[in-house]
Amino acid sequence: MSRLDALYLRSPLWLQNASVAAYGWWWHRRRFGEHYRHLVRELIEHERWTSEEIERYQGSRLDEVLRAALQSPYYRPLVEQAGVSSAMRLRDALAGLPLLSKQQLRTSSKALLTGRAPRGTITFKSSGTTGTPTEIFYTRQFHAVEVAVIEARNLRWAGATYRERRVMFGARKICRFDQDQPPFWRFSPAENLAYASVYHLTPKFLPAYIRFLRSFKPVVVMGYPSALYAVAQFALAHNEVLPAATGVFTSAERVEDHMRDVIERAWQTRLFDRYGAVEGCVSASQCEHGRYHVNPEVGIVEILDGQGRPVGPGVDGEVVCTGLQNLLQPLIRYRIGDTARWATDQTCPCGRQFPILDGINGRVEDVCYTADGRQIVRFDTVFKGVDRIREAQVIQDAIDAFRVDVVPAGGFNADDVKLIAQNLRVHVGNVGVKVECVPSIPRTAAGKFRAVICRLSPEEKDRLGGVTSQSREAVLARPVD
Repeated sequence: MSRLDALYLRSPLWLQNASVAAYGWWWHRRRFGEHYRHLVRELIEHERWTSEEIERYQGSRLDEVLRAALQSPYYRPLVEQAGVSSAMRLRDALAGLPLLSKQQLRTSSKALLTGRAPRGTITFKSSGTTGTPTEIFYTRQFHAVEVAVIEARNLRWAGATYRERRVMFGARKICRFDQDQPPFWRFSPAENLAYASVYHLTPKFLPAYIRFLRSFKPVVVMGYPSALYAVAQFALAHNEVLPAATGVFTSAERVEDHMRDVIERAWQTRLFDRYGAVEGCVSASQCEHGRYHVNPEVGIVEILDGQGRPVGPGVDGEVVCTGLQNLLQPLIRYRIGDTARWATDQTCPCGRQFPILDGINGRVEDVCYTADGRQIVRFDTVFKGVDRIREAQVIQDAIDAFRVDVVPAGGFNADDVKLIAQNLRVHVGNVGVKVECVPSIPRTAAGKFRAVICRLSPEEKDRLGGVTSQSREAVLARPVD
């Protein structure tokens, strides 16, 4: 945890609210300028593109990316050695370049840069699907594209916009973990957005969340599927009516069918999921008909088999993506760590010609629990400030016992161990933490990395979450009004 974060969490409520308001004003100003509005209009116009126009656009952008890559210490020798030129077909140009692993991105994030970062550039760090910390550079222009895509290809497909009243159940720690009284949310006036804590979703506190949502009346509901599912399940099980929303928008986790059903019933609307990553080189959004359309302006997506060859429709393979917007830090043929398959039917009633993905297998991650019933997700912040690791995995062995398996990189030391333990306790409370160095992290039978594993029994999870088998069956069996 940074000193600024620690200072914020120690501050009184009025100062926290003032800090969130100030941050929201800066954040809104950074992202929603005239360039952003122009991009939204442009993206909406592109929805009428034919497949040929999409290919021409991607070829033109790839040419810009490759020219920029010649200024990168990491990429220049690779591009020159491959003999890539703008005269080549898009597929042939990419096939001549090597894949970029998460480990290479982690160790060479600055060597990838094509020049000095311009004023206003910020960096985002994420452990991603493999627990490997990465550093991604966002210029103002690149950041505007990322946000405009969500507006044009996620919110507007549901008839909503960023300007409407929103609530976000995300990873931000907006109040102390040991806070035992509401409010568990903070409001950003400039964004017209309430940030709701996902770390206090217990049976004891959920009635307060329900009262807050009834009072706040968000038009747009956003967040992790697991967090929204916890709220929705509680509301339906206790006959609590949530204010109807224009749409529910999820990302970062896989949405299971039963979760989608419960969330849509509780908020009386459709759920629109989005697949993307902090690396900013892949984006796919669910349209009105539930199909995952790849946003071609963001990146070129390849799905490859174990030998690096493209797979056909309906066949699972590794997602490899080439970003088309980040010219400061190009990511070419980046192995993002997910698997997916192309849909066998590439037509959609919505009429858009964007490629369609099916069976996206993103982050494989369990929900962990605390003694008071909190459901804890997204453990990225456990590794905040710790850069000397290759990958890591968080394991909950018991209610009050966690283990963190770390594959160390050079220089990993006792201070890193101490910081990981400290960060984890900030994340889940006063629990036992054991940090172990291991040579590797095992994958599942399907080859997926599990960032988090919860070894509590299903019965114990239900008890902690305040859910009985009877209440779950009643919720799932309830007819839609």
